[in-house]
Amino acid sequence: MQNFRCVSAIAAMAVFAAGGAFAQTTGYKGEARLANPATAPVQQTIAGVAWRCDGDACQGEAARKNNVDGVVRECRKVVAVIGPVASYKSGARELTDGQIRACNRGAIQVQTARN
Repeated sequence: MQNFRCVSAIAAMAVFAAGGAFAQTTGYKGEARLANPATAPVQQTIAGVAWRCDGDACQGEAARKNNVDGVVRECRKVVAVIGPVASYKSGARELTDGQIRACNRGAIQVQTARN
């Protein structure tokens, strides 16, 4: 019985410590490299993420990610606003060359349909 109480106390402490680790997450971070560098700094909020581009480097940040879009769909939303990208990273996920082509092509189709 003593061992069970000790194990239960240790398990409760581990859960409490893990909860604290989750509370300290830094939120969402994304990165993109523009195919054509911006001539002036750009700031846009896209799907709840604040994107800042300077030259060809863009960074997106948010307290949390508010959508469940796949990374290519997410990339298309960004490209539709800031232009074609040469690379795209969402959190720890980075698009392959084929996915970058799909992202840029899909965003162009969305822009054409809106016009």
